[in-house]
Amino acid sequence: MKLCKLLLDTSALLLISEGVDLDIKLREDLDCDRVELYTLDVVVSELRNLASSKSVKKAPPARHALEYVSKHVTVLKAGADEGSGDKALISYASANPDYIVVTLDKKLRKLLKLVGVKVATWWSSRCRFSIA
Repeated sequence: MKLCKLLLDTSALLLISEGVDLDIKLREDLDCDRVELYTLDVVVSELRNLASSKSVKKAPPARHALEYVSKHVTVLKAGADEGSGDKALISYASANPDYIVVTLDKKLRKLLKLVGVKVATWWSSRCRFSIA
């Protein structure tokens, strides 16, 4: 039985508002029998900031993502010295190699691959996740 531990960034969580069921799509696309979804507290803070913004484009998807996180995602504590979500994800995933980071952020994906972290990304043209 293949278990995949997935660490979600902000961009991945925002896919929820586009109708992507992360649990099902990640399990199917990454060929896992079971997935465990995680994110970092700094990612939740980023989502809260977006949700409270006046942007009609960003706030509703962020609120939807926060609702999803509260029901389906385990929130992990990032190191106190980590500033941005990207830095915290790189640091956490580097120290915990059993996680696969899920992101749509091209720059973050490259940085994670440079330090040897497995990365899954969403290919909208194919409507699927794959290990990048």
